[in-house]
Amino acid sequence: FVMSRSKTSPSSRRRRRSSDDDEESDDIKEEEEEEEKEADEEESTLSLSTATKHIFSIGWPTCLQNVSAAVASLFAVSLISHHEDTTCVAAYGLGTSLCSVTGHCFLWGIGGALDTLSSQSFGMKKRRRVGELFWRAVAILVCTCWLPAMIVWSFAEEILCFMKFPKDVAKLVEVYAMAYAPGLLAQCFSCACLKTLLACKKSNTVAKISVVSSPMTMLLTYACIAKMKFGFVGAPLALTLVDVFKAACYCLSTFVLDEDVKKCFVLRRQSENSSRRGNMSLRRRRRRPSAVAQFGKAAFSKWTTFFKIALPNLVLSIFEWWAWDLMNLLTGQLPNAKDALAAQTIQTNSMIVVYNIAGCVQRGASSCVGNALGAKKAKEAKIYATASFISAFSGTLLISSLYYAFGFECMNALYSNDHDPSARIILDNYVKPLTNLVSLFMLLDGVQVGLAGVVTGAGFQSKTMPALFVSYWMLALPVGVYLAFQRKMSLVGLWIGMSIGVFFHAFWVLFVVFGGEMFPKFKNSQWTIDWPEAVSRAELAVERDEEEKDDSFFEEGEEEEEEEDDEEEEKEEQEREQEGDYSGLECIGDDVEEALLRRHSNI
Repeated sequence: FVMSRSKTSPSSRRRRRSSDDDEESDDIKEEEEEEEKEADEEESTLSLSTATKHIFSIGWPTCLQNVSAAVASLFAVSLISHHEDTTCVAAYGLGTSLCSVTGHCFLWGIGGALDTLSSQSFGMKKRRRVGELFWRAVAILVCTCWLPAMIVWSFAEEILCFMKFPKDVAKLVEVYAMAYAPGLLAQCFSCACLKTLLACKKSNTVAKISVVSSPMTMLLTYACIAKMKFGFVGAPLALTLVDVFKAACYCLSTFVLDEDVKKCFVLRRQSENSSRRGNMSLRRRRRRPSAVAQFGKAAFSKWTTFFKIALPNLVLSIFEWWAWDLMNLLTGQLPNAKDALAAQTIQTNSMIVVYNIAGCVQRGASSCVGNALGAKKAKEAKIYATASFISAFSGTLLISSLYYAFGFECMNALYSNDHDPSARIILDNYVKPLTNLVSLFMLLDGVQVGLAGVVTGAGFQSKTMPALFVSYWMLALPVGVYLAFQRKMSLVGLWIGMSIGVFFHAFWVLFVVFGGEMFPKFKNSQWTIDWPEAVSRAELAVERDEEEKDDSFFEEGEEEEEEEDDEEEEKEEQEREQEGDYSGLECIGDDVEEALLRRHSNI
């Protein structure tokens, strides 16, 4: 045998190695094909009912948050209308619009990139990247959203007076904005934490925070406006206190309480004297104290990759939110501007209840679709898209029908004020004629909001951008302005224009999501979602981000060690279930633990 080995030529050895490599590559290909077949079989088992349960299990805390926000807003407007005059009601509506246009629009538009990036990264089991995306999002939101908003809000009175709004209303709007400024800063952290928790499928944690914060919103609003006699200023002050409290709860859950989410931020470093060799059980090494990824220079790196997803999402938010809030600004230019603004405030704060269902579907769909694409399950993503449409349509149909039947009666009971006769004029002349039209608007807008979660989870926001611009800026606003000012239809004309725009928008989003399946000639079109292509894009996004390692939170090679440790722990847990429970080993000294693990491996 030794002689035969010594006589073997180097060329023959190379041929044997190459043949062995070819055999190994063939085996790897066969294994990959088998895995793909198994994945296809698993994907086909997902039903619409199961997909719907998954969507609502993730999104229902968002529904709870929307309910609390809607009820708190209704409650605040009701308290202001009873304790203050029409000027304060108009200023409240215009103040919320200003904060929405210059603050919330940018914050939640840019933060929406986490719905795509974090969900897909978690689906690929790239937990380190989820933690990096969190800190990067916080840095971006503070620099590009909160700081510019503070500058604009400090000159709100001058800006609104230049736009010929009533001076007393403009002054109150600036007071509202500056009182709410700390709350917007707290929302930078809340946005990043919320989307990270939902991407990691921790909807129960979000639900607990919502359950605690919802009654607090009501109590603080009532205490600040009615009991402490802060009046108008009590509304933004209560919102600020609630936002700060929610941000503290989200950060506590993300970094301290939830062990699974902590793995996205904590890297367990290995001891210097640990051995990397031996059996799988012996490779369980002693650990030094955990190292937490801090807010450092890495938070200000790789912004290009982040903004490739964030910018389309931001543009979508700007097109939609600015068009909506521009409608409120146009309302201030109508005859009897204070009455029109008060009516607009009452109507918009009443109809916001429709977004409880649609927002729930949107949040759950973005997470489920993103996770499915990250896990390379295109069929599951399609099923989630279908379930999202059915849920959004049926839910908003129910809400809009109830609003059509009982909406005005509820608003009449909430906002009528015996001490202010102008409230009755506003309800009868402005609010009542809008109720039927607003109920139709709610149905159409609820469908597009629910499907927007599918588009966000797939990372195809750019496909809906042109339609959004055409819908609101080329149809809704021009038609609304013409009807309101030229045809003298006042507030009804503005709402007719917005209804036309949202109809076109909802139709286009339906085409983007389902057009490739319903119309085969559009299957490979650039305007419809191709689910296999969405899987490839998710993989490329992660690979592109991982190529840049200069400013990573963790040292080179530590991520691989962390992944190896997680895999080892999972295998050890499986062995313990088969051979016996060793859950108490962590309470024993390191030497005894290694001895028991060695004995365990021998068994």
